[in-house]
Amino acid sequence: MQILIGLIIIAGVIYLFTKRTQKDISTASDKTLSKKEDLFTVTHKSSDNNTTEISIDLNEKVFIQRVNEGAFEPERKSNENSIEDITGFYGSEEYSLNKEYCVSYSDGHYDNDKWKNGDLALIKGGTLLFKKKIQRPNDCHVSNDGIAICCDWLNSDDLTGRFIVFDINGEQIFSKKTAANLGVCAISDDSKIALFETHYSETGDGDKIYIVDIEEKKVIHKFQRLNSFNSAYIDTENRIIKLKDHRGFITEIDFKGNQTNKANYENQVLVNGSVYDRLIVFETKSDEEKKDEKYLKLLMKGLTDKDVSYSFGKDKIYRKIGEYYDAMGDIEKTIENWEKAMQINPKIGVKRKLDILKKRV
Repeated sequence: MQILIGLIIIAGVIYLFTKRTQKDISTASDKTLSKKEDLFTVTHKSSDNNTTEISIDLNEKVFIQRVNEGAFEPERKSNENSIEDITGFYGSEEYSLNKEYCVSYSDGHYDNDKWKNGDLALIKGGTLLFKKKIQRPNDCHVSNDGIAICCDWLNSDDLTGRFIVFDINGEQIFSKKTAANLGVCAISDDSKIALFETHYSETGDGDKIYIVDIEEKKVIHKFQRLNSFNSAYIDTENRIIKLKDHRGFITEIDFKGNQTNKANYENQVLVNGSVYDRLIVFETKSDEEKKDEKYLKLLMKGLTDKDVSYSFGKDKIYRKIGEYYDAMGDIEKTIENWEKAMQINPKIGVKRKLDILKKRV
């Protein structure tokens, strides 16, 4: 009984705080709101030891009345159902840019050792347009015209996946199965172009980006992805795709996979990237460009950076530092760093060059 009363008091405190906050921002003529504030009384008394005792007297009769009236339930517009009410399942939700359409989806799963396919549904204005069973629907999206796309991860131990496009009535208008797992997909706001990516696979389908012409119902381009990304935006007017990764960096490519913002992307990384990120950018530069002192400073930081030390290895970092000084003509520092590299890994690949330099000294 004491636990029940305690829960009632806590709920009452939350209720009072919510309603008093609403009162501050609403008109004083709301008589119903004023009445609900009589749900309980809060008093406080200060003692001599600089503490305050708070007492809450709950009007249980009024509280029970409020519960029966549904006062503690989230407010909802009249005749408005939740997405779960409409679809009949709980899942992830993605809205079209114009907010007219919502695609809801839930991954397939095992239930008591029995496989159950996932669900995918399309909703417009509170109306269910269609609902389908799909093995493993993931990363689903919908355009401003109600064209829905889905990456079906498939229930298989093999590296495989299936990209699907549905029209507004739920008719499958395109499907492509790959010999690689699927990742991110996207559709243009005007429903003309879609894309999807694949993850690593030893087949020709691995680490690729597929460009799909929805009107023509075919893949128009397939190319190697430059890097992984978390989201994609398709600009059909300028035929540009913007790929945003987990760090917030944006790579722009055309519909054939050519990067169109290489200088801008490098600047994003060099300004805001980690030591590891910035070193990766320098690794793509020419030997002449690596003579930049910024490159040396990054290598020096890399010796104490966990990500760089783990990915490159300190032996390789010392080798690269030695290569920098070798290019700059500083023999003593070249020898110093290559010797450090050799101490860590005798097979680092600089022994012959190191012996030659030592003889010159």
